[in-house]
Amino acid sequence: MTVKVAAVQPESFHGAEEHKNVDRALAYVDEAAALGAQLVCFPEGYPGPYSGPLDSGGHLPQSPIQALCEKARDRRVYISAGNLEPSHELADTCFITHKLIAPDGQVLANYRRVQPNHPCLNAHLMGGRLHVLPGNEFVVLPTELGRIGLLICSELFVPELARILMLRGADIILAPGGGTHHPTHTRVREAWLCVARARAVENLVYVVVTQNLFYRGVTGRTAVVGPEGTLAEKSDAGLAMAELDLSRLDELRSRYYDEELLETPGDPSKVWRTRPGQCHDRRPELYGDLVRPQPDAFDYRYDRRGLDRWREEYEKIRRSSRPSLG
Repeated sequence: MTVKVAAVQPESFHGAEEHKNVDRALAYVDEAAALGAQLVCFPEGYPGPYSGPLDSGGHLPQSPIQALCEKARDRRVYISAGNLEPSHELADTCFITHKLIAPDGQVLANYRRVQPNHPCLNAHLMGGRLHVLPGNEFVVLPTELGRIGLLICSELFVPELARILMLRGADIILAPGGGTHHPTHTRVREAWLCVARARAVENLVYVVVTQNLFYRGVTGRTAVVGPEGTLAEKSDAGLAMAELDLSRLDELRSRYYDEELLETPGDPSKVWRTRPGQCHDRRPELYGDLVRPQPDAFDYRYDRRGLDRWREEYEKIRRSSRPSLG
């Protein structure tokens, strides 16, 4: 079984102009569907609201997500999209969400990022909003396209999260990324692509990453990668198209190195380009340190001590350059 994916890297609007993303998003779905895409993936917080007014400033007749639901139903495709939602738990807080929309126009899942960005980066990305509460549930959905797991942006840098999604059955992990509104001191494109490849190889899954392009000159990092290599990559605005072979995942997952694989290949097409069975090579009885408290770890629930206490988390890491279990 093969799945055709379109990863969208748009020239994105932010702030007061963010509502303009909707028309572009709908056009991208039409373009991708015309090319045969079954799954269309947008970046983090796209088409919004994200950095602009949560009501889109009154510019739209319906929410951006509602517009994409109608487009998904019209073009009979799955759509991965995102937005920011206010939290009703605590004033001045919100959740970053990643939604998967089905071809019938229904929202199948509304994943809340479990490891959000920290307040400084939140404010930079989201129009001055500092405080994002963490979600507490992982999402892996059985679909006609295979089992799809949802992450958001730099959660891909946390190997435990992708591993949990794999153990819960994910074939495809969608990890839409954000993107900054102006040049900063960070240049993370190569690190991002490296991490995407690593998560695909170590878990024997497909990984899709995307990014908003907010200013001229930025090099995007959109890619579709699998256990045996990169299937598509995009540095400028547009679509990265790729076909995912789920039957190949079954082959890679259902054997270790054996006599056949260790023979000299007579047919170059029979070459394997990753380590088979890797997702089964585990010794969880040795992994207890992964769930032990880490005194210098960022406390994602600093809000329980007061929203103004987030700076204490920054001071904590400045005193602890070397991670420790205490």
